[in-house]
Formats: sequence, structure tokens, C-alpha cells
Amino acid sequence: MKRPFLIIGILSGLLPILLFAQFSFAQEAASVSLEEFIKEALTNNRELAAAREELQAAKHRVPQSSALPDPTAGYAIMGPDVMTMRGPQEEIYEFEQMIPFPGKLVEKRKMAVAEVDAASAKLKAVAREVILKVSETYYDLYAVQSTISVVEEILEVLMNFESIAQSRYASQQGEQRDVAKAQAEVSQTLERLFVLRQQKETLTALLNSLLNRKSSLELVQITEPKLPGLNQSLEDLLAKAQQNRPELLEAVAMRNKDQHANALAKYENAPDISVGFQYTRIGNGETSDPEDGQDAWMIPLKVTLPLWQNRIGPAVLEAKRNLKSSEAKLQETENLTTYEIKNAFYRFNTARQVVELYRNALIPQAELAFRSDQAGYEAGRTDVLNLIDSEGVYLNAKVAYYQALSEALKSFAAIERVAGINIE
Repeated sequence: MKRPFLIIGILSGLLPILLFAQFSFAQEAASVSLEEFIKEALTNNRELAAAREELQAAKHRVPQSSALPDPTAGYAIMGPDVMTMRGPQEEIYEFEQMIPFPGKLVEKRKMAVAEVDAASAKLKAVAREVILKVSETYYDLYAVQSTISVVEEILEVLMNFESIAQSRYASQQGEQRDVAKAQAEVSQTLERLFVLRQQKETLTALLNSLLNRKSSLELVQITEPKLPGLNQSLEDLLAKAQQNRPELLEAVAMRNKDQHANALAKYENAPDISVGFQYTRIGNGETSDPEDGQDAWMIPLKVTLPLWQNRIGPAVLEAKRNLKSSEAKLQETENLTTYEIKNAFYRFNTARQVVELYRNALIPQAELAFRSDQAGYEAGRTDVLNLIDSEGVYLNAKVAYYQALSEALKSFAAIERVAGINIE
């Protein structure tokens, strides 16, 4: 019967050493601000680097879109039987340039410029998303680190309670139930601590990924972030989001592109023009005409005949449908923006109220009750069940406070993400 208590007692004896090592390691941790992480992410993040390259590629498509088609050049050697009044045709040199109908190249260039605008907006959206992910990970890491600290604090207190319970049981002044309950609470708290440390490692790995660090992220000690104020009304945020959200700007650019594509499709009913130059070298003839053997030239003009409506008609209808699709996507993005702004705004205000409630009322009250029961138990006036109950209330209040603060900070970051602005 004593073996389980012996094993738990040995583990309990090792806990102070583990906690001291953890505390010493945390003391050496560097303090890094969120701004430093964001700056590093904006420089090194691979998704952002890919979006930058896409933008540069789109810019290179603009001069291509308005360029004329390549001209054609030709050379022909004539047979001996091709005769003219001035002599035999020996060689022909040809050059021809296709010139699209006026307006086609203009619309193509406008489409390419709209693609640049869309790529630029996408780059901003990716940057905003990276900032949001880094911020959320940073705040989650703060909540986990703070929770680990308070759990370690509670664990140390519980171990002291267990020692007192064992001493009282050994001197026959307490019950075995108190020892078992204290040891069970220590074990549960230790399990919770292990899970929290695993969550911390997971968040650290995620932050490494966002920062594209070649080596593992060094231990970072995050101080309690300051909860920002939100002085702008919901209407102001909605208006700014309609003007600045990158996804909306991208949707507008794609709608513009499809407008120009629709106009270009209609231009397919207009003919293109081809202008050329042909030079023919004439050999010496058998006449006494002074122009005998003189070379000839001409300027041929050609036009395309847009006759096949089974090609042009469906192309016009396709462009029209694509335009309606992009207009619908723009409206959907506007609706989604309104929802996401409202959702983040209400979540922030609610979380801020919860933070103030825990900070000003629940935590002080829970801590007062816990410290009172702690002193009472050490003096023998309170049993272990009341002590563990007040300990649980205090621990849960602290953990809920860190989670609420993290939620408020993440909601504020989400507002900036959706609105596409930095809120002072």
C-alpha cells in the first residue's frame, strides 16, 4: 500500500529540481517584441516572397500585351518560265506586318495593367495575412507561457501542501485521504504542465515556419502585451475596409480586367490589317525597251474577314459571363468584409470586457480566497478539499484571464487584417 506513495514521493522530490531548471532556463530567455517578429517575417516569409515574384511577373506582361505581332519576311527564287514584259522574274523579297484593329492592343494593355493591380493587391493581402498569423502565434505563445508560469506556481504550492499532509499523516494528525488527494492534485497539475509545454513547442515551431528560420527559434520570453484601445467606430472601420482591404482591391482589379476582356472579345468582329512590301528582281529581257530588266516592287494590303461566328459569338458570350462572375465575386467580397469586420469588432469588445472583469474582480477575489485557505490549511484550520477547491478557482481565473487577453489581442489584429490598415 505504501509503494504508490513512495513512487509519488520520489517524483515529488524531483519536481523542485525540474522546476528550478525550467525557471533558470526562462531567466536566460531573450525578450523579443512582436514588431521584431513581424519585420523578420515580412523579410523572410516564403509565401510573401512568392507573391512578390508574381507581381514582378505581371509587370513584365504589360509591355508584351501592347506589342505588335512579329512581322514576317520571305524570299523566293523564281523558275525560268516566269516572264514579264521587262524580263524574267528571278528573286522576290517580301516583308509583311500584321496590325490589329485599333482598340485591340489598348484593351490588351489595360487587361495586363489590371492584372498588375490584382497582383499588387494580392501581395498586400499576403503581407496582411502573414502579420495576422505571426501576431496570433505570438499572442498564443504569450498565453501559454503565462499559463505555464501560474501552473508552476500552483504546483509548487501543492507540493508544499502534500508535504504538510504527509507530515500530519505520519504523526497521526491527518488522514490518508488528504495525502492521496494532495498527491492526485499534484499529478494532475504536472500532467497539465506537460501538455502546456508541448503546446509551447508547437507554437514555437509554427513561428519558425512563418519566419522561415533555418535554425530553431531561440527561447523567447514574452512580457504581457498591452491591450490597445479601439477609438474608431464600427462605421469608420467598415468604410476604411471598403477602401483598403486588399481582397476588395484585388476583386475590383479582376472585375476591371474582365471588363476589358469583354470589350476585346467584341473587337473580334472587326478586321485586322496587314501591310507589306514586296521587291522583285527582274533579269535582262530580249527587248530594246530602256526599262528592260528593271526591278519591280509593290505594297500589298490585306484584311482579315471575321466570318466564322461559331468562334467569335461564343467568345463574346464567354467574356460576358466572366464579367458577371467577377462582379458577383466583388459583391461577395464586400459582404464578407462587412461580416468579418463586425465579427472581429464585437469579439474584441467582448474580450476586452472579460479581461477587465478578470483583472479587476475575479482574479483578486480568487487569489484572496486561495491565500486565505492556504494560510488556514497551514495553520490546521481548513481541510485539503477546501484548499484544492480555492486553488482550482484561482488557477482557472488566471488561465481564463490570459486566454481572454490573447483573444482580445488576436481580435484587434483581425480588425487590422480585414480593414487593411494599421490602427494607431
